[in-house]
Amino acid sequence: MTALTFYEKQLPELEILVKQARKKVQSLSLLRLLVFLLLASSLVFFWGNSLLIGVSMLLGIPAFLAAVAFSVDAKTDLEKKESKIRLILAEIRQISTNKGQFDPGSDFTDSKHAFAYDLDLFTPNGFFAFVNRTTSSLGKKRLAEHILFPQKAPDLDFEQKVETLSAQVNWMLEFRAAADITSRESAYHKSLSDFARLEFKNPSWVKFAAWLIPAASIAALALNYTGYISNSIFGLVLVFTLLPISALLKETNRWASQVGQYEARIRVLLDQLILLRQLPLDLVPKTELEQLEKELKSWVGISRRFDIRLNIVVSIPLNMFAAWDLRQRLALSAWSEKNKRQLENWENELADIEVLISAAVLRFNNREHTIFAARQQHSAAYSCKGIVHPMISPEKRVKNDFELRETESFVILTGPNMAGKSTYLRAVGINLVLAGAGFPVFAATFEIPETRLFSSMRTSDDLAQESSYFHAELTRLKYIQQQLDPGYQTFVLLDEILKGTNSKDKEEGSKKFLRKMKLQGAKGIIATHDLSLCDLEKEDPAFVTNYFDSTIQGNELYFDYSLKKGVCQNMNASFLLKKMDLID
Repeated sequence: MTALTFYEKQLPELEILVKQARKKVQSLSLLRLLVFLLLASSLVFFWGNSLLIGVSMLLGIPAFLAAVAFSVDAKTDLEKKESKIRLILAEIRQISTNKGQFDPGSDFTDSKHAFAYDLDLFTPNGFFAFVNRTTSSLGKKRLAEHILFPQKAPDLDFEQKVETLSAQVNWMLEFRAAADITSRESAYHKSLSDFARLEFKNPSWVKFAAWLIPAASIAALALNYTGYISNSIFGLVLVFTLLPISALLKETNRWASQVGQYEARIRVLLDQLILLRQLPLDLVPKTELEQLEKELKSWVGISRRFDIRLNIVVSIPLNMFAAWDLRQRLALSAWSEKNKRQLENWENELADIEVLISAAVLRFNNREHTIFAARQQHSAAYSCKGIVHPMISPEKRVKNDFELRETESFVILTGPNMAGKSTYLRAVGINLVLAGAGFPVFAATFEIPETRLFSSMRTSDDLAQESSYFHAELTRLKYIQQQLDPGYQTFVLLDEILKGTNSKDKEEGSKKFLRKMKLQGAKGIIATHDLSLCDLEKEDPAFVTNYFDSTIQGNELYFDYSLKKGVCQNMNASFLLKKMDLID
């Protein structure tokens, strides 16, 4: 079954489940309203009878709180199912169009990075949007770092986890849907490391007052019922119980607001941790997951109890008879003291899992087109067969090979305009990026050494820095040369270098630059229209030539986009100029 077929088969069943979930939400919302009205009515109806009011509160408040909890859970369940449908539709669009449908990571755009700008990693609907399945800003950042700064040593354990996880497609959809629901939009940008820096300190008397207030209120209720104190004295006692709570009300409201700001993030983490426990793959030790789940459930309980106090009909009796605000303050302070040092670690672990999921979804969606790269441990040779650019639709892809023997350094790539040189460079480059990140590559075979990738394919002048196009390009080439390290195999993609100077200078300068790069141990590909560079092959076997070609048939120009050995002899600039009536 193809990925597209899998996703399309999920939709009908999910749509039925969404309809059922909507009915459940409506029923529970009605029940919550009914319980609230009954509670409020009983307080009015039994006013003056302390016993019946007490019984009403004793039964009515827990019933209302339970109805609220059930209603919230049902709404969350509905939103998760709706989110899952949105995610599936996005996957279908991506497979159908081969354009990225997710966050493109445009905030990571950096024209000075070793390769990101030239390979269009962070453009709208581009490569990052194609692979990104993260559910938090930290996860997105971790994915970008994973792609932009690959480790020297291969992480075979990462690749094995990706392969295993790619079979758990429904689980990955559930994991992502837990963060994608509308009521949790703020969770994406929240970081628990910020929450850990908040202080929740209570005055020393709060713990004592949290026990004294309920004791005094319940005692007054009993004395009033037995006739030992009047209703007025009973009411006065209840008013006095609210004084210490009122003294801290402003700060308590601020704490409640801060908790509310992070509630969505905590709920996402809790749901994702629960899902992790259900996963057969041991991404996080089960004992650690159980402890994390316990602590996050405790936090959610505190958050919900803070929410309850927003309803004044419920809040006043809860504070009178249970010192509700003070107890929530104590609970939050204790939880923060116990767990705040661990919050960042928990979040980092889940961010790493988001990176794994991004790689696993890429593998699932493109299983018939991808493999994992094989690393050459004791060889500097490259042997890659059937390479394609992942952003080109499968029906339009033309597979090409890339090979460099141990003794070879550079492929000199020639060909006419629009024949496929730049696309080929980017296909090789993006697959090297995927391999460096431990992601599946789009190729039939992909055997490479441990490689650091650099490129100079798209250079622009900088008016702010008074930098000409030519100077900007020289600066880029100098940067690449300075990054060469004998401890790493460096691979360089060059597209028509030294474009800002005259032909003779360009020819001589390009040859000298390539010779020096070869002596410094670099390997790579240079695409050029300058056929004189191909003379390097005659001088030195470290340079090899490949080309793309075009065919003119009558008044039409045809490309096969297939790489060939040798030097291109056909150019098409004059033909294109004439076809567009730019020349006679």
